[in-house]
Amino acid sequence: FADHNLAPLGVRSDAIHGSPSVAKRVVYHVGSTEVAGLSCTPGSFPVINQPKTNAFHVLEGVFFLTNADGSARRCVAGDTVVLPKGWTGHWDVIEPVKKLWVEVV
Repeated sequence: FADHNLAPLGVRSDAIHGSPSVAKRVVYHVGSTEVAGLSCTPGSFPVINQPKTNAFHVLEGVFFLTNADGSARRCVAGDTVVLPKGWTGHWDVIEPVKKLWVEVV
């Protein structure tokens, strides 16, 4: 998932700090399942009632995920995370992130 192989999607319109820019490459999409590589530059943005379950493995970077109850987790390369359908929280990307993710409705 080299940067030049990812399609730029632009700066997140819901950014509340910085200008988190996202790029993505879909490698599998059948029905309600999608597998992709994704990158995001530093910045912060909310997620409200996530519509799909999102499981991902962090390849590079540092970020914090803060749940709606205020509990937070620092995530780094090597971590695997599952955010369930309906998750509400906040992303704070500290260092550019690359992740391999699977999304299922």
